[in-house]
Amino acid sequence: MPHSFRPHGRVTPALDQVNESIRLLMQQPASDERTAAYARLLADWADVTRDDVDQAA
Repeated sequence: MPHSFRPHGRVTPALDQVNESIRLLMQQPASDERTAAYARLLADWADVTRDDVDQAA
């Protein structure tokens, strides 16, 4: 999923899309398919937000 960097902590459209997808998915009944889709979306969320992490000293 392509994304742009977040200057000054602003949220990218890609992060908004992932968050919205997660919200919509959680409205669906529990199933193995929902669980798998949630895992994929969490991986996407981690990829999109990774640029916002500072290295520890």
